[in-house]
Amino acid sequence: MTSKEIQALRPRERRYQITDQGGLALRVQRSGVKSWVLRVPQNGRVIDITLGHWPEISLMQARALARRKKRELELEPSGSYTLRDAFKFWCSKKKGRISSYRDEKLRLEKYVISKLGSRQLDSITPPVLIKLLEPVETAGKLSTVKRLLMRVREIFDLAVNAGFLQANPLSKITKVFPVPEVRHMPSIDWKELPIVISQIEAKAAPKYRALFYFSLATLLRPGEVVSVRLDWISDEAITIPAEFMKMKRTHRVPLTPYLIALIQEAEAIRKNKRSPYLFPATNKNRHISGQALAKWLHDKPEFKNRLVAHGLRSIGRGWFADNGVPFEVAEAALAHLVGSQVVRAYQRGDYFAPRQKIMLSWHAYIQSCAQCARVLSQKPDSTGSSD
Repeated sequence: MTSKEIQALRPRERRYQITDQGGLALRVQRSGVKSWVLRVPQNGRVIDITLGHWPEISLMQARALARRKKRELELEPSGSYTLRDAFKFWCSKKKGRISSYRDEKLRLEKYVISKLGSRQLDSITPPVLIKLLEPVETAGKLSTVKRLLMRVREIFDLAVNAGFLQANPLSKITKVFPVPEVRHMPSIDWKELPIVISQIEAKAAPKYRALFYFSLATLLRPGEVVSVRLDWISDEAITIPAEFMKMKRTHRVPLTPYLIALIQEAEAIRKNKRSPYLFPATNKNRHISGQALAKWLHDKPEFKNRLVAHGLRSIGRGWFADNGVPFEVAEAALAHLVGSQVVRAYQRGDYFAPRQKIMLSWHAYIQSCAQCARVLSQKPDSTGSSD
């Protein structure tokens, strides 16, 4: 950060801040007022101490004030902070902001925090983390390695911003491990849906049946499905805030009579009536895992390596393509971003009106598949013996 860079900073719609060094940051208000703050760790959290305004206090003066304030507070050196401290800070920042938070947290606890949590941050170097993750790579879980590395780097980046560390030693560690092979999610042709639904009806408990139909009808991603809250449901749509969507853009799912019936069914079987979530966990403040349906499908021989929860979106996309749904409308239904940033800047709409009509047809097809499934289940067993 330089004095010229500070002078060039302009106000935005929301307050923001630019990090300097050692926990010092410059906060820019919507009004244009610029003030110096010192971000210091305290009991596993980060608090901001205001040092004064710019330009009354220059960059060099602010750095000196920050050093003096840290001496006064007798802050612990960075080496006294453990990975678990940084992990708790990461949790406080990510909870409620990423739809996959619970699964990411459990994955980190299982593979990283349980092994290295008590170690001091500055003792965790690339060789330490590489050695820890090599068995995961050997087991063929390259996607798990990729996600762990991404989140551990996030933890260390936040630790730097919080003043726990001076720099992130793990910023380039991803180059060590091979890139996971891109594989398409196992799925089926939409014409096979009656057979799949007949198997769901025969095998699934009410919770998984509700999850399956709701996922298929909304075409949301698994993490987005379980994050749905009751107060997001209005008279015409389920509106999911941007921070819970993979593409970080608000998404509306049009309501149809069929989807309303599915929501009512899901509400009826909720054991935790006080939860704000449509698919609550036992704890009233949490929803079920985003992997719940995926694990159930994986454990059933009829679906293993044939269909995954994410593959339900492919079924819908295939039906759209074969039934003449315009490309942009189909992509909007799956909450995909289409075109370059320039194109998206001009295309602000979400094709909600045409998607309402498309979803009516898509839901009618699901209902017809369910009727076919009932007919299939009533067929006499052709292998049975006759009198």
